[in-house]
Amino acid sequence: MAGDWHGSIRWIQTLLPRIRRLAPDVKTILQLGDFGYWLAGERPGKGYLAAVDFWAKQAGIERIWVTPGNHEDWGRLSQLFADRPGEPVPITDRTLALPRGYRFTLGGRTFMSFGGAASYDTHHRTEGVDWWPTELATQEETVAAASGPRVEVLLTHETVTSPSPQVVAEMINNRAWAPEDAQARSALSRRRVTQVYDYHQPRLLLHGHMHTPDVMTLPDGRQVWSLGMDRQDRNIGMLDLDTLTFDWLLE
Repeated sequence: MAGDWHGSIRWIQTLLPRIRRLAPDVKTILQLGDFGYWLAGERPGKGYLAAVDFWAKQAGIERIWVTPGNHEDWGRLSQLFADRPGEPVPITDRTLALPRGYRFTLGGRTFMSFGGAASYDTHHRTEGVDWWPTELATQEETVAAASGPRVEVLLTHETVTSPSPQVVAEMINNRAWAPEDAQARSALSRRRVTQVYDYHQPRLLLHGHMHTPDVMTLPDGRQVWSLGMDRQDRNIGMLDLDTLTFDWLLE
């Protein structure tokens, strides 16, 4: 499992060899958004997508499945998803982006990916250039995801309405600068993720976005994990599919 990478080549060339050293049997990474999928100059680092494939190959990583974040090229992603409704879409030779509500099974465990989030910094961005409204899940997508067979693991970029204490502190202390409309969109995004979460009641929810490594354990034993961002030690962890437990992968 991995949190935000933000298109950082420097982080990729550090992180993937680390995974090779610490967990050489790992073949699959489930990445939780702000992966860094940008077509316009591949911002912030030109060559990032090729670098992902190069370092994944060096590390023996066969596949990276991305639950998209808000800071991605949603103009292009939306078109790719529209061309292949309900299916993952390739964004590099080894990387697939997962559509909202996508279900899959690994090691006999059931998963759902429900990507996207609301950007706090839209007032610094240009719609159609480096920000798209489709970063935010629609109510229709939310209702569709909150139906059918329940899953054991929910993968999101956005957090839930009542996250862990450290994530709450992050939102209060470091994100209060955002304008009122951005705060409102963020609250709406969290409510929609929570609607999906409340329906499925998964054993684990893992998310990125908040750049705040933390875990919240509910009275019934269910857990919500917040993964760190690039340059943070707790950007990655191991999900044990036999026991359905998660822990950080640290040196």
